[in-house]
Amino acid sequence: MPAFNADSTIAIAIKSCLSQTYANIEILVLNDGSIDYTATEINKFGKIRVINHDQNLGIANSRNRLLKEAKGEFIAWLDADDLMAKDRIEKQMDYLQKHPDIDIVGSWITTDSKVIAYKKLPTKSNLIKAHLWFKNCMVQPSILSKNFYVKEAIYYNSNFDYMEDYELWYRLKSTKNFANVPAFLNKYHMPSTRNIEQKLALYNFETKLNLLWDIKWKSVRANLSPTQKIDFQNFLYNFNKVNWKEAANIKLVLSAIKTKENSLMVHYYRLLLFTRISFFKKLRYFSLLFSVVYYPLMKYKYLV
Repeated sequence: MPAFNADSTIAIAIKSCLSQTYANIEILVLNDGSIDYTATEINKFGKIRVINHDQNLGIANSRNRLLKEAKGEFIAWLDADDLMAKDRIEKQMDYLQKHPDIDIVGSWITTDSKVIAYKKLPTKSNLIKAHLWFKNCMVQPSILSKNFYVKEAIYYNSNFDYMEDYELWYRLKSTKNFANVPAFLNKYHMPSTRNIEQKLALYNFETKLNLLWDIKWKSVRANLSPTQKIDFQNFLYNFNKVNWKEAANIKLVLSAIKTKENSLMVHYYRLLLFTRISFFKKLRYFSLLFSVVYYPLMKYKYLV
């Protein structure tokens, strides 16, 4: 558990670790240069190993330090403002034992948001890998994985702080297998809109997002213009704010990125595009609506 200025939440997060039904665990908490009372709260607990940074080194560096310190055969994560069910580790360990081909497993989550109280995610590796091209579907504080990191020199990239988990999963999708346990094993703290905006600005999120998209586009062989790529990025991340002048570009990009593995996700975004464009563009691009025939399958497989 990495922690930075988490004095109001970390005690209950640690308690959820200490209450696990799976007993054979070591709890490592890293205090990343907090300037509030996080250290005081951590020190109230025994049975945990504490690592301190004198100054804040960032979330990716903190995760990497924890990976290097961890002695277990498996690594489970929790963030300092989240909680996990008492049987979370037990259920995920049981899943990995029954599915030895899986390297990294997450879970469905609940949140403290009134808008999205429950979040279901794709459960199968092939679906998760297809989904990762579009967006992250592996929730970092729900992750339990085999401890391959130090042995294989695999670490979080500090150039992608605040989206370091997404970059790592996308990087590993060609070499590791993923899963999500279809059970609500974690409670995720949903930051306020103001806090999200502050973090986006603080961590220069847009620049990092564009860097990741540059990596993603290398896997797309179609000859697409920079404008088309930018339009599609806006569609995925800001489609409520986009001025839809180039719906044809989006339609073209969706066709270009369609593969056997991600075809259902492409149909999903074709439907999203149809719902966001103007009435006259709906008439012009009515063929987008044909993807609705795949919606029951999307709902079943991707839980969209």
